[in-house]
Parts: sequence; structure tokens; C-alpha cells
Amino acid sequence: MATRTTGNIKNGSSPAEFMQNKLKEEVLKNLEPELFFAKYGQKSTTPNGYLTVSWARIDQLTRTIAQATLTEGVTPTEVDQTVTVVQATPVQYGMGVVMSDLLLKTTPVRDLVPRVGKNIAQNMMRIIDKVIQAQLITGTNVIYANGRANRAALIAGDVVTGTEIGKATTKLRSLNAEPISMGCYIGIVHSFVAGNIRNTSSGLWLEANKYTTNETILNGEVGKLNGIRILETSNIDTVSSGITVYPSYILGMDAYGVSDWQQMEMFYKDLGSSGTADFLNQRATAGAKVSFAAKILDNNAFLRIESDATSV
Repeated sequence: MATRTTGNIKNGSSPAEFMQNKLKEEVLKNLEPELFFAKYGQKSTTPNGYLTVSWARIDQLTRTIAQATLTEGVTPTEVDQTVTVVQATPVQYGMGVVMSDLLLKTTPVRDLVPRVGKNIAQNMMRIIDKVIQAQLITGTNVIYANGRANRAALIAGDVVTGTEIGKATTKLRSLNAEPISMGCYIGIVHSFVAGNIRNTSSGLWLEANKYTTNETILNGEVGKLNGIRILETSNIDTVSSGITVYPSYILGMDAYGVSDWQQMEMFYKDLGSSGTADFLNQRATAGAKVSFAAKILDNNAFLRIESDATSV
């Protein structure tokens, strides 16, 4: 693990100049993307002593009218209710930063260690978000923009429009997917995709700040269209397929599960805490770890729209 030294505090190509510059005592806040996927997954808590996390889905009953018709005085045959258990083994993720004693003594950055810790936590949150996306991209319900047959057929200009949003709502309703908020599904889309939706909605797009009801605006919500509340983020993993393909995820209730097997923990170690491994008290550290898993619970509860997007 590389030790962060005074040379890692940069002012262009001259770290020494930055270290001596008394005017620059504050660090510009990192521009973090909005992170939403973990919030809308069904949580599963696993007690100590188990290596897997589990989610239980009560399967839909499918008795017909004929099967449910009673004969007077005759007890009907009981119905078997099945429960599908979905399991996953969490993966442990972690990272850490080492800071030298000289750096901590000379840095113009106030509270460097907790600031580094916050930066680590934000990076870990982005990783969790991407772990969930890696699972959702395998979902079986897909709509391709502009009526294309598959991902490979997408070309530049095949952006998400109000038409695709309407199709997504219709599809999820036909699958009996349960809405998440105020009778609406949740759409998590890239910022570029959100721009395309706004610009192609034929005036039906409703900005979040113009809602006339008393509903609470969700964190990251930018508007609503055709029964989908749109949340905008830059932290969407794209796919390369001739063009850069932007997946947009339209979520119903309990579409996927997220684990709470080992919550994210932050660790701070002072100078010299390593004992004989740091006998000159030269290194302090900040780090984080988490054990996490995500799993699709019901493919009929969500879909994704794949498209091009207009970048700016």
C-alpha cells in the first residue's frame, strides 16, 4: 500500500508550492454523484454465523375460475403455496489510504484524516451502487429506444423519449409490478438521459418543483412522466456496443434485494498504532470495508431501457 506523502498534495505539477501556499487552506469538495440503487432494494439482514444472505418471495397463485369453483358441501382441494428463496454470498470490499507523519504535520488542509475518510466512504458508496447495477443489467425485461430489436441495433440518436417511458409503464403494469411511491414507479437514469426525456416528452413532463399535490419530492427526483418518477444521477454504468449504451432502470416494489450482512465500517489508525511495524510513528491510516451482495428477486418487477443519450 503506497504511503500518501507531501508529494501527493498537488498544485499543478508543483506540490512543494502548494504546501507552502498559506492562502489555499481548504480543499474543494468532491462532486459526488447521487446514489439511489441501494435505497430501493429489499433489505435482508443475516445474523452472525451465516455466510449467505436470503430473500423470500411468495410466489403468485394461479388458480383458474374452474379450479376455484366450489361444489356445494364439498371441501375443495387445498392449494400449494410456494415460496422461492433467493440466496447470495456477500463479497467483501475495502480500501485504505496511508498518510505520513510529515504530511499530517505540514498539510494546509484542515482535518485531513476525516476528510480522507469521507472521500473513502463516498468511493465505497459508488462501488455499492455499481455492484447493484451489475446485477440489474442481467434483467430479462428490456425496451430498446426507437423500437430497435436489440442492443446491437441501437445507433446514434436512439434516445429515450416520452414514448419509451410510456411503454415502460404499460409493460410493468401488465406484469402486475407494484408501484413504489404515490402510485408511480421509480426511474433511475443518467443525467444525459434525463435531458432527453425532458426534451421529448411533448409537454407532458412535470418538473418536480411544479408538483401541485402534497407528495414529498424524492431525493434526486427531477420530474415525473407517464407514471414514473425520474431520479437523475451521473453514476450509471454504460455499455459499449457500437455506440455508448445508457441503461435506464425503471423499478417496481421489491425488484431486487440488497444485503446488510456487514455494514460499511470506517477505520482510523493513529500514528504509531501499528507498533513495531511503524516504530518511528510515520504512518496514519484511514480505510473502510463492507460485505455486500445484490440479487434480482423478481424480473417482472422492473425493466431497463437501453438507448443512446445526448451528451453536453
